[in-house]
Amino acid sequence: MSAVGIIFSGIHAHNLPEITKKRTLGSVPFGGRYRLIDFVLSNMVNSGITSVGVIARNNYQSLLSHLGSGKEWDLSRKFGGLTVFPPYSFSSGSGLYSGRLDALKSIISTLEKINDEYVVLADCDTVCNMDYSKIIKYHESVNSDITVIYQNKCVIDKSLNSTIYDIDDTGRVTTAYVGIAPDGCANVSLGMWIIKRTLLVSLVNEAVAVGQLSFEKDIIAKRAHSLKIYGYKFEGYAIKIDSNRSLFEANMNLLNKDIRDELFKNNNPIYTKVRDEAPTRYASDVTVKNSLIANGSLILSDVENSVVSRGVYIGKGAKVKNCVIMQGAVIGDNADISYAIIDKQCVIKNGRVLAGQSTYPFVLEKNSIV
Repeated sequence: MSAVGIIFSGIHAHNLPEITKKRTLGSVPFGGRYRLIDFVLSNMVNSGITSVGVIARNNYQSLLSHLGSGKEWDLSRKFGGLTVFPPYSFSSGSGLYSGRLDALKSIISTLEKINDEYVVLADCDTVCNMDYSKIIKYHESVNSDITVIYQNKCVIDKSLNSTIYDIDDTGRVTTAYVGIAPDGCANVSLGMWIIKRTLLVSLVNEAVAVGQLSFEKDIIAKRAHSLKIYGYKFEGYAIKIDSNRSLFEANMNLLNKDIRDELFKNNNPIYTKVRDEAPTRYASDVTVKNSLIANGSLILSDVENSVVSRGVYIGKGAKVKNCVIMQGAVIGDNADISYAIIDKQCVIKNGRVLAGQSTYPFVLEKNSIV
C-alpha cells in the first residue's frame, strides 16, 4: 500500500463559532490534553501513511505551534513527513479557498509530483480510532474509484446538515444528499474518502476548470452513476464535532471507560504534543468524581463529571459539575459552574454562576473574563 494523507484543518469551523474564533478547527482542545487533529493524524500514521499534508485555512497559528515538525507523530522526515500548506484560493487568486476542490487545486502540483498510488482525504472533526489500511484493501477489492467512509446512525440534532448516502446491497453509493438534515437513522458521511491519486488530480482539474468547488456536491453527488463509488461502513466509535453540543458530548463520553478503551488503544495510540508539567495537586478535603484531570492543575474544591485540561486552577468552595475546562482557565473561589465549556485562559471571578444544559452547554470564549 502506498498512500498519502490530506487533512482539511478548518472546513467546518463555522459550526463552532465561539470555539474557533481565535483558532482553526483542527487545533480545538479535546479530552484534556489532545487537539482534534491528533486523531486523524494519528490514525494515518498508525495505518502506515508517512506522508501527510495539512491544508490550513484561517487562524492556524496555534495549529502550527501544535504540529511543529511532526516529531510526536514520527513525521519529521527527510522524505515525506508532515507538510502544512497555507490557505490559498486558486479560483480567485487570493484569499481563502472556497471549497475542498479549490483547496486541492492549490496543491495540485504537489499531488502531481508524488508517487503514492492513493490519497486519503479527511476532515479533522471526527474523533475515532480508524485503520485506513483496511479501508484501502477494501477499496482495491471492489475496484472502487472512490470509497466514502460512513457510519449508520440516528442523528439527534436535526438542525445540523450532513452528507447522507444511499447504498445498495453491493455496497455501491447510488445517491448522495449533501447538506441535509437526516430523518431518523441514515448512512452519514464521516468526512473521509479514499481515491486513486491520478484520478483525484484529473477530477480536480476538470471540476475547477468549470467553476465547481465542492468535492461532495460536484464529485460524489453528481457522479455517483458515472464513477464507481463504494461505501465503507465504520463499525467503531466515532463522533463528529459539528456543534458546541457535540464537542461537549464527545468530551463527556470520555468519562465512559468503554469509549476510552475504544479510542485509546494500546496498539493504535493517539499521539499529541508532549508537555512536561508537574502532577496535579489536590487539596486534602476535596472529592473528584468520574472526571479526567490533566497534569499541572491545582484543585481546591470538588469536581464531578468533568474534563479538566492542563494548568487549570479551581478555587476554594467552587462547584464544578458536568464541565469541559480547557488549559489555563481560572475558576474563582465559590464559583458555581455546570454544563459549560470554558475555553483556554478564561478567568471566572469569585462567586460567579454559569450554567447551561446538556443539550445547550454554556460556552465561554478564549481569554474571557467573567
